[in-house]
Amino acid sequence: MKTLQEIANEIDIWEGWRDHYGDFVPVFIEEAKKGNNWKDWNPDIFFEYFEKSGDQCVSSLKLGYFTSEEQEKIKENWVEIAPLLQKIAYSQNEPLFEVYHELKNIIRKYTKQNRMASTNRLIAGIQPNLLCTIVNEGKLKVFIKKLNESVENCNIPITADWFSNSNAVWSFFLENLNSDLPYENMTLPWQIYEHLMHDLNNTNDMSEISAYSSTIIDLLQYKKQIILQGPPGTGKTREAKLIAKEILGFSSVKGLENSEQFKLVQFHPGYMYDDFVRGIVVKHDEEKEEIIYEAENKVLGKFAESANKNYIRSRVDNTISSAKSDFQRFKDYVILKLDESPENKFFISKNVYIFHVDDYRFKYKGDNWTTHSHGLNMNFSELEKIIKYGFKERIEINKSSSLNSLTRSHATYFANVLDQYNSFLKSESENSYEPLNNYVLIIDEINRANLSSVLGELIYALEYRGDVVESMYEVGGSRELILPSNLYIIGTMNTADRSVGHIDYAIRRRFAFVDVLPKNLKIEDGLENFDETLFLQIKSLFTKDEYQTNSDYLADEFKPVQVALGHSYFIDKTEDGGSMDIRLEYEIKPILREYVKDGILKPGALEIIENLGK
Repeated sequence: MKTLQEIANEIDIWEGWRDHYGDFVPVFIEEAKKGNNWKDWNPDIFFEYFEKSGDQCVSSLKLGYFTSEEQEKIKENWVEIAPLLQKIAYSQNEPLFEVYHELKNIIRKYTKQNRMASTNRLIAGIQPNLLCTIVNEGKLKVFIKKLNESVENCNIPITADWFSNSNAVWSFFLENLNSDLPYENMTLPWQIYEHLMHDLNNTNDMSEISAYSSTIIDLLQYKKQIILQGPPGTGKTREAKLIAKEILGFSSVKGLENSEQFKLVQFHPGYMYDDFVRGIVVKHDEEKEEIIYEAENKVLGKFAESANKNYIRSRVDNTISSAKSDFQRFKDYVILKLDESPENKFFISKNVYIFHVDDYRFKYKGDNWTTHSHGLNMNFSELEKIIKYGFKERIEINKSSSLNSLTRSHATYFANVLDQYNSFLKSESENSYEPLNNYVLIIDEINRANLSSVLGELIYALEYRGDVVESMYEVGGSRELILPSNLYIIGTMNTADRSVGHIDYAIRRRFAFVDVLPKNLKIEDGLENFDETLFLQIKSLFTKDEYQTNSDYLADEFKPVQVALGHSYFIDKTEDGGSMDIRLEYEIKPILREYVKDGILKPGALEIIENLGK
């Protein structure tokens, strides 16, 4: 295990980002201190923090920026925002957590979505001494977990509050690096995050994905489910995996292979609700030696259950310091339950309950007690001895000479509290806090199945994430099904496939459809083994321009965006045995001939097809 400084020594600072940060942040703080109307701000500074939609100086996260409409709302309500910015700007060495949240809540009022990253980025930019530059809340929690696992003497508690987490991380960095200058070290949280996540791209986590893919990610985060549609060979499944990689925060597509947060399934005409959501399975009951029929979750049912468990656990309030002992947390739990109880009772048996907690003891009694009507004391020192000695049963407590006589004579009640204590620890372990993770399900060839039949009642759940819907089958004693907000669905659809099923309007309203079109990889990506000449020849069979206007060879009832051959057909794969001569003769010409046969291309195209490559 290395120290933080040793890890930092292995990293080359991103000087461009660091310098950009150093140029803007000090000026931003001074502007905020003035409390001026937004119109009176330095226009470059205001643009950088409130209007820019990429490569912003604090973090270049390519999602979560304020939309144009939201920017106007912020300006209209600047009178609420300016005083809080001013207050934060004047507190450069002491975090103002309540003010941070007040500002965050005000901005939330004027945004259509909860732009957490945008607001975190804004506040981090005015607190360089106190907050770090990882503004994505989920990634910061993952980072803390990695730091605790990988860095010497690191034990940062993970809370449900980004500001507390960010402050704790930044304090650890400034205390454990040779230089405690925030402007020198500000890139290191992101860079060490990528280092620990084995990202070899040597880029800011957010800058490697194309602007096109970034737009799709924004759409997916808003809509929760999208369908990538296009003609064959346009790389729809590959694009879906790249999007999944970004949503899940992996450094490469290979990370998807063994991830529990990723699933790929391919639909076909025989696919039904019982295959995808829940269904009846036949099992053999070995004890009764008979066949039984039992419902169980299938692909989506299991995946949604995993995502929902993570979502629930991520909402657990983990603000209780991890430095507290198990018993201290149990005491806090009892106090909480007493507060929640209308009768102020925490039952330790059917008729006996704790009714008061102080610094030294639980006080307990029963309503029908006459001898000890004011209750008895259960001293914490005695309970902690019982826990320390590992006693499990009443008789062990009763016979222990190390415990006082009152404890031994009331061993039953101490044993009952011990049971409550152990149950609390078990429950805390099962429901312990974990960072909110994203889950991505790719449905390849989504339109080859009857979607209305396959999804059933989940058509409602797609639109109303987090709401309970009732399944036709009961699993584990419940018919409830939930699609949580951290579950994303990406479908792919081949628009040239004439045998696919119809997607009705109810389904279409719930998915956003994204066109994935053929592109010239030689020009757009600089791909040397791309046959640009053949690509342009075949493109001319379908369109006269960029897939908007039909060529003279394409039948009027079809559109170029539906049937044109995609770019993957024109990549030379000689090293794998698929030279362009072979691909042309055995992959490209056969599909073009089928197009003529099916009336997609007019008969006049056949001569051009046969002369390709000659």
